[in-house]
Amino acid sequence: MEEIDLCWRLKKMGGRFLAVPESVVYHVGGGTLDYSSPNKVYLNFRNNLYMIVKNHEGWLFGKIFNRLSLDGLAALHFLFKGEFKKIGAVLKAHVSLYRHLGKLLKKRREIKVMSTEFNSIGLYNGSLLWAFFFKGIRTFSALNQRLFRGD
Repeated sequence: MEEIDLCWRLKKMGGRFLAVPESVVYHVGGGTLDYSSPNKVYLNFRNNLYMIVKNHEGWLFGKIFNRLSLDGLAALHFLFKGEFKKIGAVLKAHVSLYRHLGKLLKKRREIKVMSTEFNSIGLYNGSLLWAFFFKGIRTFSALNQRLFRGD
């Protein structure tokens, strides 16, 4: 998730990104933590919340409220699967957000000062959550390419 945070900040400074379609990228997501680890769930939820607070443009309360609501649905999913430690991990991530909100808002202001012109090229105007969980889309190429912002 750190690479998303970095790219988001670079785009806020007017940066552009290029791709080499022929390239092959190997990525080990969370290579040090087991995929089913409650600690991995905690770090993913916490880091995503932090990233939204620091980088999201516009009305932050609405975005955070939506995200916390989706986290609640994820917690219900863990409940139905009997993964109680993961529910605790989601709650722990929320507590961490509240505890560090002042520091995150300060960082948000610092990032805003560094921002010049937001480059929205390549942003997806759809819901990745909807595509993944409800439409079963698992690859980038399967996303509706018309929903990406162009030049």
